[in-house]
Amino acid sequence: MRTRVSQGLALLSATLLLACQKPEPLTAAKAEQILRSYMFQREPVYAEVPQRVWWNTKNPKDDFDEKSLRTFQNLEKAGLITVVNSSSGDTTSYTAKVTAKGFPILGTSPSMRGPAFRGLICYKVYDGIRNFQRHPTQPTVGHAELIWHYDDPTPLYPLFETKMNKPLKKPFASLVSFYYKDHQWHFDVTVGKAEVSSRGPERSTRQSLQTSRRFATGAPRFSRVGPASS
Repeated sequence: MRTRVSQGLALLSATLLLACQKPEPLTAAKAEQILRSYMFQREPVYAEVPQRVWWNTKNPKDDFDEKSLRTFQNLEKAGLITVVNSSSGDTTSYTAKVTAKGFPILGTSPSMRGPAFRGLICYKVYDGIRNFQRHPTQPTVGHAELIWHYDDPTPLYPLFETKMNKPLKKPFASLVSFYYKDHQWHFDVTVGKAEVSSRGPERSTRQSLQTSRRFATGAPRFSRVGPASS
């Protein structure tokens, strides 16, 4: 009995000792490992189109409405939806309904313009980190750029003209910070998507057409937080 108690105490002491040990200084290799623990090599990317497109005198047709109508035409030609045009007063609307062929291909989701059809158009592929920098006085704090691109387009990619800024094989960067807290490594994505130039990532200042005019709302900033064991 004493032997078992002694073994248990020894195991507990070893566990506490490991927990109290300071982590090694953060390196680029460690930062890569932290990200790989919580990210797939590639992630699916979807595009959306409102199920109903409308405009009137008070809310005139904009560029995103035009893109939505062209997407309707593309999806209808592919046999995935049917579109009905209607008018009431000075309001013109086009409403799309999914067909039996499109049902297993197109999903649905809420959007700032009402219920929308949603389709898988490509994948986000991660290429690794660059420009890693450790904090000059805090060895377990640092940041880096996570480079990634859009790739592997599906047949829906050319049909969804409402996809916004998703060119294939063009590199983008996410700015990621790393830190050690509560005996675990953590990371925060502080900037989800930025243009990559020779001077480094540049955040886009272009306003999305989806959030313009009557649909303008405060869109949440993309961020991801996750711990990783040391």
